[in-house]
Amino acid sequence: MSKDNIISLIQGFTIELNPKVRFKLNSIPLDSKNHIYITYLPDASENDILETVEFVSNQKLIPIVHLPARTMKDLDHVRDFLKEVRKRTNSSKILVIGGGGDQKGSITSSLDILDSGLLAEFGFHHIGIAGHPEGSPDISQDTINEFLNKKFELSKSSNLDLELVTQFFFNAQPFIEWCEKLKKENINLPVRVGFPGPASFKTLLNFGLMSGVGNSLNFLKKNSTKVSDLLTKTSNDEMLLELSNYASNLSPLKSFHCFPFGGFEKTCLWLNEVQSGSFSLENNKLKLHKKIF
Repeated sequence: MSKDNIISLIQGFTIELNPKVRFKLNSIPLDSKNHIYITYLPDASENDILETVEFVSNQKLIPIVHLPARTMKDLDHVRDFLKEVRKRTNSSKILVIGGGGDQKGSITSSLDILDSGLLAEFGFHHIGIAGHPEGSPDISQDTINEFLNKKFELSKSSNLDLELVTQFFFNAQPFIEWCEKLKKENINLPVRVGFPGPASFKTLLNFGLMSGVGNSLNFLKKNSTKVSDLLTKTSNDEMLLELSNYASNLSPLKSFHCFPFGGFEKTCLWLNEVQSGSFSLENNKLKLHKKIF
């Protein structure tokens, strides 16, 4: 049953692709049901992002571009960007986030974009928004809660199809508590969990420090010996098992997004094996039939 739960959660997984990584790829080893989020970091070249959208589309895959509100100069900039994205893909999916770094123009939050009508104008009807199970180093918890409630109310009044896509973490418990809080507050949005793909402990720690993932980073440090041994070989199997069992129990958790910290292509191959059920469970650890890492 636990194996079935893992396969069920992983089905239709998504994965993140940085445009800088895309230039190292000749192809993408994924099925068409697995879509690709394309990052838009504060220092990124917009041309690189658009070329990555086109590259993913040419692979017969669905790109889901990040749209960071505070990186955009104004709604005219958003319009121009969406117009260029639309030239390169028929994807109806997009991820609208606040974005890191300093505010570059008049847009203060992702809510400004969600409320503008521009997404529907360009055919983006399935919209991811950021979920912060452990808070954010850039925004107070009160502000996070306030804006999540406003987005949920907007989704009802404007008939927006929203999905919460979370930051990665290393400890399932704060995430589960956050999901239960959503249920208690009747914020009925599906959740796509952000999961750190297979990588070394050092790599995970570095990404955790950069992202400020809160309490689960402390959990990772406290369990460094145990987790480092585990993650040099495979992923955080115990956390994956805990999440998949939770997802099977009428929870908001509906789908799975992977951050490929151990390398994009290898992480794709690892996810393919898990999605196809080509593994066994031994002492709460995944043993893949084919060695990837």
